Amino acid sequence: MKQEALIAWTSLYIAVGIMALICAALSTIVTLNDWRTARWAPARTSTLDKALFLPKLWLRWQANYLTGTPVILAISLYYASSIGFSVFWDI
Repeated sequence: MKQEALIAWTSLYIAVGIMALICAALSTIVTLNDWRTARWAPARTSTLDKALFLPKLWLRWQANYLTGTPVILAISLYYASSIGFSVFWDI
């Protein structure tokens, strides 16, 4: 693998990892804020509701996390196009 391609791939992986971490933190904040402000309040009255609380919380977090996917994809594609797609394929 050529040095330019290695640097391009490494920087792309690092950038996507950082964006995913930021997205995870922001989705955690949004999920907790939705719960705190009662925009999303899962029922916790029965035993089944209490047992399903963590899966419901996980699904809510996943839904909030997936809203950031198009942004991560757009930024990654913009970065790859600014470097030049040919650099990534020149292995």
